[in-house]
Amino acid sequence: MRKGTILGGAVLVAAIAATPARAQDRPSYELPAIEVTVLQTDLHQRAMDLYEIPARWAEAADLHRQAAEQLLDNDAGQFFGFSRASLLYFYAGETGQARKNMERAARVAEATGDILTAANAWVDAAFIAVAEGYAGKTREFVREARLLADADVVSEEARAALLARIDGAPAEPASARVALAHRFGSVASLSTPTAD
Repeated sequence: MRKGTILGGAVLVAAIAATPARAQDRPSYELPAIEVTVLQTDLHQRAMDLYEIPARWAEAADLHRQAAEQLLDNDAGQFFGFSRASLLYFYAGETGQARKNMERAARVAEATGDILTAANAWVDAAFIAVAEGYAGKTREFVREARLLADADVVSEEARAALLARIDGAPAEPASARVALAHRFGSVASLSTPTAD
């Protein structure tokens, strides 16, 4: 996995050098450089290179899933791999794999404390289960989303949006596929950098 380095230490040293002499009388400590793990592993990059080839979307999904599985359990980076794999499996028509990977993404988000993301992933998993025709899983995932929607860390506005998504859930596979395609956007949009 490629790693990048934040030059925080250099900035700190420059700031200390620029302070007046009396402020430097206090002991100062140089902070070690902080390593930042770059999300774009070779597997993720290989997967993204396949986005323009619809016949290879399932292969791209496999690569994202493999990248996620190489990380420690509940590493926050797993969410990207599992959720991206889910979207690509969905686009490739493999709803069973899409559902399983969105469920894994939801569990990772929940384990890492990102409750709102987890709740939305559970709703996405429920929609995928509807598209798959798997009513039992749909009910299970909706129950998980509702539990998280009631968490104290979820704002009233976010809770209302989540419940509106749940209450407006499609009842049949065809309408679920349309709703998911609308939510997920196109495969081309996956290559577009986002602000988050």
